[in-house]
Amino acid sequence: MRIIGIDPGTVCCGYGLVERKSQLIHVASGEIRMNQKTPLPERLKVLHDSLNTVIHQYKPSHLCIEKIFYHKSIRSALALGSTRGVVLLLAAQNNIPVFEYNSTELKMALTGYGRAEKRQVQHMVKILLNLNSSPMSEDSTDALALCICHINSSFKLK
Repeated sequence: MRIIGIDPGTVCCGYGLVERKSQLIHVASGEIRMNQKTPLPERLKVLHDSLNTVIHQYKPSHLCIEKIFYHKSIRSALALGSTRGVVLLLAAQNNIPVFEYNSTELKMALTGYGRAEKRQVQHMVKILLNLNSSPMSEDSTDALALCICHINSSFKLK
């Protein structure tokens, strides 16, 4: 099972890929950065093309994304909805099933506490994937955390 987790954003989109064999294996992770001053439609195209390349390169079997949460700004919520739409479209185009988790589920799966801080989640991602201590972006860490959450959830169901 190879999972791609995506933490969508209109300026920075994090992605991470994890494979489950006898242990969890970090396949790849990174972020797609877009110029905030570029019109949203152009940023969505960059996001689409970049994520499409990642999907074709790594061929994930499942895609995980964080569920929509409340935003204070309607404008940012609508823009985030657009980026999520691009991700969902790519999943459909590539016949990849989509799984959504809220931040509490994600934190619970990694730390055992649904209100854990971001640094605790980042620490657990590094431990569970046996990564070195070099700093990772929050966006790619969140994407990897989604993968781990999905693997933990899918194996609990079986």
